Amino acid sequence: MKILVWDLPTRLFHWLFAASFVVAYLSAGEDNWLDVHVFSGYLMLVLLGFRLVWGFVGGRYARFSSFRFSLGEGLGYLKQVLAGSARRHLGHNPAGSWAVYLLLGLAFLAGSSGLVTLAGQEGQGPLAAWVPYASGEVFKEAHEAVVNAMLAMVILHLAGVALESWRHRENLPRAMLSGSKAGAPEAAAPSSRRFSALFLVAAIVAGGLWYFGGAAVTARAHDAGYKINRSIDPRETPVRITATPYWKGKHEYIPASVWHSPRVGSKANCVACHQNAERGLFVGAAIPTDVTAKLAMR
Repeated sequence: MKILVWDLPTRLFHWLFAASFVVAYLSAGEDNWLDVHVFSGYLMLVLLGFRLVWGFVGGRYARFSSFRFSLGEGLGYLKQVLAGSARRHLGHNPAGSWAVYLLLGLAFLAGSSGLVTLAGQEGQGPLAAWVPYASGEVFKEAHEAVVNAMLAMVILHLAGVALESWRHRENLPRAMLSGSKAGAPEAAAPSSRRFSALFLVAAIVAGGLWYFGGAAVTARAHDAGYKINRSIDPRETPVRITATPYWKGKHEYIPASVWHSPRVGSKANCVACHQNAERGLFVGAAIPTDVTAKLAMR
């Protein structure tokens, strides 16, 4: 018979966590989508914090104590899978538990390195007052490496889910949507924890309204002069804006065809692409479509 295994907050966490990673990954490196990328990163960190708490106070199969397997047990389970002798687990199996641990750990590293990168490169976020531009550059490389490692782990996790679904003739993604799996009545989770799920959703909605309603606008209002100046080493005096670290970092992937196009002409013609440049705001959405078309072909 079908019994409740995954409580509602666990399911919400799972799908929102997956969505936040996908959105953050797809919006990376695009100035037009910086607000979305940053919010996705914040959301991932908030969800991570929730999951750590829920791992101690959540439902029966959400608690860390229900899938506290050693690394040896995880590796042993993988061997059993390859041998075709792995037994079915109602909750997380030993290998799946280590996938959870690794994904949570990588999410923390991705989120924290992203915060440092944001603070250093854009002068935004809670760490902006303490992180210099040069540190943001260093952490950008670390952030990208961690994110790629997390992507690899996600792919392995999906492969494992597909293999387990096939081996045990059980649709695991559907179970994570419905919360139900086949099992004995006495093995069921006692409650779906709907109030906790409602609280989680309300907190995320409130955070989204706060961020997109004011925080993102305030962060975007930092003028280019502020960002350029903080990127300059005090021991250097660049003659041109185009020689500053911040400017070069933002334009390093723009092909020469853009600079030589009739619409632009030179790197000094900021207004050609940033139509609000005279007000000191360089929003990517202001770039003309004929220029963005060239960027898309890079």
